[in-house]
Amino acid sequence: MFRGGWSISSSERIAGRRALLRGGAGLLALGAAGCGFRPLYGGNGGAEEPAVARELAATRVALIPERFGQLLRRGLQQRLGTGVGGPQAARWELRVGPSIQAEGIGVLRDGAVTRVRFVGTANWWLVRLGTPEEVVANGFERAIEAFNLPPNQFFAADASRDAAERRLAEMLAEDVVLRVAIRFRTNAPTPLIPAVETPAPLPNTTALPPGSGLREPPGAAAAGGGLSGGLGPAGLR
Repeated sequence: MFRGGWSISSSERIAGRRALLRGGAGLLALGAAGCGFRPLYGGNGGAEEPAVARELAATRVALIPERFGQLLRRGLQQRLGTGVGGPQAARWELRVGPSIQAEGIGVLRDGAVTRVRFVGTANWWLVRLGTPEEVVANGFERAIEAFNLPPNQFFAADASRDAAERRLAEMLAEDVVLRVAIRFRTNAPTPLIPAVETPAPLPNTTALPPGSGLREPPGAAAAGGGLSGGLGPAGLR
């Protein structure tokens, strides 16, 4: 276990695995191009195709509360290509309800936490704007991130935590936009799934010690843990 201020992130392994999968999909696409086959999950779900890119750029992201929600919303806007201000004439709205939990996974004999794992989830809904509005697709994404708590280095610990939150938001944003791009590429009705409830508190969760220099995740003390995204069935207008 590293005791410095550096975080050995699970996102590095996940990113490598995603790159490998996408690289394999690209090779399959080259091999099948001669027969006109277009892989559904190749690349980034078809987001580079002009028709799909136009629909993504016409998708606005609804407000998401709290700091982690703001990080996630910014990541979504960047990947949709809409910019911070959003599209001028939106045809779609993406509504996302995130949740984040913290779990101590490295604990010394004296109870000091040396490594923390974040589990982030996101329920999302793609809504066709109009009168009336229509939910055309939805889903649930999950990502895991971790960081080290260097002892007696409060600034480094807080910086590591902030960096882990940003990486977690980026991973969730990437997965959500990939699913939305696939929906636009297939242009077919998608069966809706029930919203996934906020996961129960992780077992054997170790509270962050008062002297660790870290903040508790937003909403961590709420029942069920994590953020309240404000987007249950009643949250869809």
